[in-house]
Amino acid sequence: MAASLMKEEDFKGYVDGKECKLATLKNSKGVKAQISNYGARIVSFIVPNKAGEFYDIVIGHDSLENYKNSNERYFNAVIGRYAGRIARGRFEIGGKQYSLSVNNGPNHLHGGFKGLNEQVWRFTEVEENFAALECVLSDGLDGYPGEFRISAAYTLTEDNALMFEVHAQCSKDSIVNITNHAFFNLGDHCKNILGHKLCINAEHYLPLNEDLIPSGRMDKVEGTPFDFRNLKSIGADIKAGNVQLNIGGGYDHSYVCDEYKGRNLFLGAVAENEASGLRLEIYTNQPSVHFYSCNFLNGKDKGKGGVIYKEHGAFCLETQHFPDSPNNKDFPSTLLRAGGEYSSLTVYKVGWL
Repeated sequence: MAASLMKEEDFKGYVDGKECKLATLKNSKGVKAQISNYGARIVSFIVPNKAGEFYDIVIGHDSLENYKNSNERYFNAVIGRYAGRIARGRFEIGGKQYSLSVNNGPNHLHGGFKGLNEQVWRFTEVEENFAALECVLSDGLDGYPGEFRISAAYTLTEDNALMFEVHAQCSKDSIVNITNHAFFNLGDHCKNILGHKLCINAEHYLPLNEDLIPSGRMDKVEGTPFDFRNLKSIGADIKAGNVQLNIGGGYDHSYVCDEYKGRNLFLGAVAENEASGLRLEIYTNQPSVHFYSCNFLNGKDKGKGGVIYKEHGAFCLETQHFPDSPNNKDFPSTLLRAGGEYSSLTVYKVGWL
């Protein structure tokens, strides 16, 4: 999509009495990223192709008011305290049961009604290529135990990568799973992403039940529509009649990252668009990449340039822990002890075909 920066004045205003602002990051190559402190959102990520044509590779809105009133509450925001679904909004720590707000059918999703995406963060530092923010969630908000303090930093590097780093602490034992819910389209925002090619470095994925909760199994992708180990168009198998694809109207599944070893970065996924000539590499230190083919975009949101966002109008590759991990002992733990620290790092690196 022809790229233009968001106007700072269009992102000024107040939410819950807190002031909203916009930070613009730049590198010497002409790449730009803009961050709103409402939800710590990436509201634009503008990059050139080989021909010098600039594309904004995230869809979304062009003003604070439109984000506030959006049908899609998670556009490009930091998500938590817990990204993904928690079955029936229930979990336990040390034998004590906790009940979270239920905001997605019978389940808790993405931190509830007042998750990080709905918060006005505070900019703590803004430089030419760097922005840092922080946010505090109160003890008991949406049912979570403990006062939760989180900091997020965005760094735009000289090799055209946007780094997203998070650190968090909690005053009580709690659960945490943070991601960025960026909605990518590497080409024309008026077109869907089914022609984009995708590679996910994973041999297993998590099948879902009818409530979109992981069953607890880790199934092989081999021989299924979920096999993206080699570059394949997103639309190649999306209408294959597969039971798992029918459950969510497309891809809404977590992939088990083969290279996850703890804190080291690895290449989790790659997306390409032949028309624009752009390539997006996503590096992470998290155990999963959750692939969402934007099955629930429904034409109710008018976005940048007046584009109506419809089904499959973007794709999301959310680096995170598994959904519903607190209720599955075989999944990597998302327990954060009081006084401990959660950290994660994701890198979105843009290149050319």
